[in-house]
Amino acid sequence: MKKYLFLIVTLLLVVSGCTEKEIKLSENANIAKSYLEQSGYQVISFEGESSQEFKRKDLFTSPNLEFWSVQYMEPDEYFDKEINTVAFIVENHPLDNIFEMGKTKVTVWIVDNEVIGGWSSPISKNHDEAGSPYALDGKTVEEVKGDHSDWLEEWKNKYKD
Repeated sequence: MKKYLFLIVTLLLVVSGCTEKEIKLSENANIAKSYLEQSGYQVISFEGESSQEFKRKDLFTSPNLEFWSVQYMEPDEYFDKEINTVAFIVENHPLDNIFEMGKTKVTVWIVDNEVIGGWSSPISKNHDEAGSPYALDGKTVEEVKGDHSDWLEEWKNKYKD
């Protein structure tokens, strides 16, 4: 009987320790989370983080072209710099109800401890991100850049080697 009691108590301690353990966010993740909350979004879950660097040639590959198409800034000052990417699932975002899921995935770009941009995607019933990315605030490429064909032509003229 003592053996079973010991096993049950141990199991309860292990389970309660795992469920109460909160994920410790990195400095970049805390910056991104704070930015999202200040923007009025409710952060539901942390989805991960990574980093990337862009070179001119990267601006024409997918999905990089699509990501840059919904940024409010130009990439020039970010070439060869590490851009930290931090992703969260949020609520209270303009894209929440596109697929009637009530949630949106947002990915925040951070350079030198400052949010420089990012993108958002509505979540489908399959829990996948769906379609082309939107700006971090949920705006389309046309709302951010104007006519897509005109923007793409200017982009090619400016960044093509």
